[in-house]
Amino acid sequence: MDCTTYIEKYLSAHVDGELSAAELRDAEEHLARCVNCRARFAEERAVKTLLRERAQMRRTPPIVRGSILAALDAIDSAAASNDAARSRDRSAGIDRGGMLTMRRARIWLPAAIAAAAVFAFIMIHGGNPPQAHAIASFDAAINNYEQFAAHFEPNIKSSAPADISDAYMGHQLPGFLWNFQHRGYNLIGGRVDRLPDGTPVSYTFYRGDAGTILCTYMKSHGLRPPPGESPVVDEPTYSGEHHYYQYKGYSICLSYPPGGCICILVSKRPMREFVEDIVDSAP
Repeated sequence: MDCTTYIEKYLSAHVDGELSAAELRDAEEHLARCVNCRARFAEERAVKTLLRERAQMRRTPPIVRGSILAALDAIDSAAASNDAARSRDRSAGIDRGGMLTMRRARIWLPAAIAAAAVFAFIMIHGGNPPQAHAIASFDAAINNYEQFAAHFEPNIKSSAPADISDAYMGHQLPGFLWNFQHRGYNLIGGRVDRLPDGTPVSYTFYRGDAGTILCTYMKSHGLRPPPGESPVVDEPTYSGEHHYYQYKGYSICLSYPPGGCICILVSKRPMREFVEDIVDSAP
């Protein structure tokens, strides 16, 4: 599967959980290899999650409902017109550019219109909308964790910690590898990808009987510790350079290694056990 096929035919249904078992397997295999499509998946899911979780559940007034339906009808009509035009062009031997752009617009425009309508409705009926606490870097890390927990494919050939560390430093990323072995985790491997902005990102995956942990290193881009650190972490031993969060059902640790990077550790482990894993494995 290539990126065009995934975005056009799978992305929206993947986010909505509407793929068949075979389609889901193909989609997850593609995301395990493609950092750009993982980012698109995370963005689409974040938009839909925001609409579901933050919008006030009230009956939509007829004027708003009518505007949404009219906008969607206009999109469908325009799409049908463009499909017919492309069919005529193909019959005439004409290959027009912009097909991918149009198809992507058909995926994103309905969600954008719905988001705008919900926002306007909340502003009219409830003053300011409820504050959203979505943290993009955490959402991306969670998305990668879910994909890698199902299937992690290292692209660093060696599984030796020293070789993985050298590969990371060769991309100007921190070379420190967490040693969770004495906590019952095995180092599965490492991989280096590029984010959509071209900057490098590394993923180190650990698996044990108690669960799994994903370590992500990337440039900080000015990210500071968000508010809302976990109240579970109250002992002095756990304070300092590590910031712990219970976020969307995941345990997350954010830290700042040297070199202008951030380290994000993600796990489904309960927060207390997760913190102990980290404290016992910290340098």
